[in-house]
Amino acid sequence: MKKTIIIAISILSLALIGLAFASGHGWRPSTEERVAHITSEIAERLDLSDAQKMTLDGIAEDILEERRQMIADRKAFKSSLVEMLSQESLTAQELTGLFETKKPAIETVLQMAAEHLAEFHGMLTPEQRSLLVAEMESHDGRRCRFFH
Repeated sequence: MKKTIIIAISILSLALIGLAFASGHGWRPSTEERVAHITSEIAERLDLSDAQKMTLDGIAEDILEERRQMIADRKAFKSSLVEMLSQESLTAQELTGLFETKKPAIETVLQMAAEHLAEFHGMLTPEQRSLLVAEMESHDGRRCRFFH
């Protein structure tokens, strides 16, 4: 009986340790590291010139800065939402009002994305555009092809 309990505890311990390591709580690259990797892959695959690389790096930095602002805004939004949810009563109209405050930020991000994509497209040569289109067509939607 004791032997069975010891074996069961050992197996359970090994399973828990395996789950802890398999759960993905290990080191992961920071957002800045992932962006740097993606931009270098894009630059390499499209054979960008130094001037084009500088433009791409500028676009990436703008996106990272906007992301930082979005994170700060998200924390404030979450705080407001939690405060509303802690009240005794809550109406759909109150929630809609809170959600409406997010629309200008979303519109800003969409505008910025359109401007940067047009800027990126405008700096590419016809050959680079063809390569970009081929990369995008081969993208399977599950993972960024620039990581392969």
